[in-house]
Amino acid sequence: MAPLSKWCVVTNTTAPDLAGSAVHGELGALHVYHRGPAGTALPADPPFVLDVATLAPESGSRDPVMSTTVRIDPDAVTVRVSALNENPVYYAANRMRGLFAYFTDLLLAPLVLPALGLPVALTDTAIGHERGTLLRGVSRLPDGIVARTCYNAGRWLTDVADSHDPLGDFSDPHRDDPLDAGEAQLDALAAEIRRIDATTPEGTGYATLLSGGIDSGTVTHLAATAGLPVTPYSVATPWGDELADAAELCAELGIGLEAVRLTEDDIIASIPEAVRWLGVCEPEVVEVALTATSVQRLGAVPADRVLLTGYGSDLINAGLYRPFDHRDDLIDQVLSAVDRTRRSNELSNRMPLAYGTRVHHPFWAWPVMRVALETTPECKVREGREKYHLRTAMSRRVPEPIAWRKKIAVHHGGGLQDGVTRRLEKETGSTDRQAVYRACFTELLDRAAQGELEPRDPWAIFEGAVRRVRDVSPPARG
Repeated sequence: MAPLSKWCVVTNTTAPDLAGSAVHGELGALHVYHRGPAGTALPADPPFVLDVATLAPESGSRDPVMSTTVRIDPDAVTVRVSALNENPVYYAANRMRGLFAYFTDLLLAPLVLPALGLPVALTDTAIGHERGTLLRGVSRLPDGIVARTCYNAGRWLTDVADSHDPLGDFSDPHRDDPLDAGEAQLDALAAEIRRIDATTPEGTGYATLLSGGIDSGTVTHLAATAGLPVTPYSVATPWGDELADAAELCAELGIGLEAVRLTEDDIIASIPEAVRWLGVCEPEVVEVALTATSVQRLGAVPADRVLLTGYGSDLINAGLYRPFDHRDDLIDQVLSAVDRTRRSNELSNRMPLAYGTRVHHPFWAWPVMRVALETTPECKVREGREKYHLRTAMSRRVPEPIAWRKKIAVHHGGGLQDGVTRRLEKETGSTDRQAVYRACFTELLDRAAQGELEPRDPWAIFEGAVRRVRDVSPPARG
C-alpha cells in the first residue's frame, strides 16, 4: 500500500498549490486545506476543533492537556499544543503583509511559504534549531503553549500563552520500592491496553514488534494474557536478530512468532521515508525509526492489525542511562530524554495516518509515564541493571532469564545502526550520517515543491542524497 500523507493547513490567504491535494474551505476570514483519513470531513461551519493526532474533528474523549488541537472560528485560529507535543504543528508568518499559516506537515512548506510571500530555504545548521525545524522562517510550536491568531480592528494579531510543564512535577520521585513501582507500572500498562481494546472494533487482531527486550516483551505479555488476539513480529536484519529470544517468550505464552527478514537494501531504502515522516535529520532519531519505517513501508504487518509497541520505555525507565554520580543526575537524564521527544517527532502519528494503520505506544500513555516518572533512580538502576523495577515485577510472570535479559537498544538489536553506518560510509566516502539524512530532506523538499509529498521512488531520493554528500565531502583516505 502506497502512503498518502494526511495534513491540515489553516491560513488567512489562498494557497493555490494546495488546492488539488486537499479539500479547501473558506471559513469566515480563514482558508482551511484538509486531507484527512478516509471517511473524515471537517464541519462546514465554524467553530470546530481538529484533533492533530487523528486529523479528524475532536471527539472530546482525549485529555486536553495531552492532546494537540486546532480550534477554528470565523475570525480566529487557536492552537493548543499538548505537554508531550508528539504531533507537530508548524507556523510561518509574513508580518509585513499580515499573512500567516499553521500547518501539520513540514513537507508542505514549499507549497505554503510562497503563498505567504516567503522564500523556501534550509537553515544553515544541520540540526536546524533556529526555530525547531530545518527550514528558515518555519517554527515548530513548542509544548504546552496556546497560540491564538485573530482578526482585530483590521489586523491579524497573534498572542501566545504558556502553561505549566507537568515534567516539572517529577524532580523528586517517591516510588522507592522496586517491586511496588514495577507492579504499579504494569497495572497502568494493562489499563492502557484495555483502553485501547475498548476503542477498537470487536474482532480486530493485534500485533507487536517483539525483540528480545523487556519493553516489547512486557507489552506482548500483557496483551496476550489479557486475551487479545495478538501476533508478535520480530525483525531480523543481515547484521543480526533477536529471533531466538523473542521465540522464548512466545513459547512461554503459547503463541506463534512471525519473523520479518529485512535485507540491507530494505533498510537503506527506508531512510528517505523515515526522514520524510520525522522532518528531522539527527542520526539517533532517524535510525531508531528505521525498523518501524521498514516494517510499515513493506507491509510486513497486515494493515488491519492494531500494532502495539514498546517504544518510550527506555526514555521513562532509564533504559539507556549514562553513568551518574548522584540520583539527581539520573532524574535529570530521564526528564531530559522525555523533553527531547517533544521536538523529535519520533512518537508522532504521521506515518500510521499515511498508511491507514493504527499504532499505539502503551508506555507513552500519560498514566503509565506518570508512574514511571514517580519512580526513584534507586529503583530504576540497581546492581548495574537498568529498568530494575520493571524486570523485578516481570520476573513474577515470566522466567528470570527472560525478565533479566541484557538490554539492547532498538536500533542496535539487529546490528542495524552499525550496518547502516558502514553502508552510508561506503556510499558517500563520509562518516557524517547526519549529512546524508539532511541531504535526503533536501531531496524530499525539492520533490514536495513539485507536489510529490510522498516519496514514490526511495532509491532516486537516496541516490540524489548520496550525490549531494559526495559533492561536498573531502575524498576518503585510502
